[in-house]
Amino acid sequence: MKSETEQVLRVGEYVFPLDRYYCSYQNSHLWLRMVDENIAEVGIDAFLSETAGRLSYLSVSSERLERGKSFATIESAKFVSRLAAPVSGEVVELNAEVLANPSRVNEAPYDAWILRVRLASREELEAEGMLRSAEQIRAWIEREIERLEEE
Repeated sequence: MKSETEQVLRVGEYVFPLDRYYCSYQNSHLWLRMVDENIAEVGIDAFLSETAGRLSYLSVSSERLERGKSFATIESAKFVSRLAAPVSGEVVELNAEVLANPSRVNEAPYDAWILRVRLASREELEAEGMLRSAEQIRAWIEREIERLEEE
């Protein structure tokens, strides 16, 4: 049996490693992976990476995240969006490589984290819209695929 870090969920053409949380809150399509007790990496999931197209711009506009509030902007040739923070906390590190070359997200969305944040409260990991189980993630992405096909 695979360990949790090796397990992935496939939904259509999209892959979701099961070693992290996925934020469906405000349709943000961000993932969050704990790197220690209070620090988490935040990145963009495969669904947003694919549907947005090749990212050409990524800017983080805040040193402190507030759950649900805009903290970054992404752009591609066909897409401009603000990203809503999945959790609250202090930004402790930015991924300079990804900020300088946002298309890294398209190449490897689960390796190309945007920032590391010191969580204000671990309780937010259990808040509405923070998905952890394969069943929750599958149901959400199936709805997202359906929504995309209707547009």
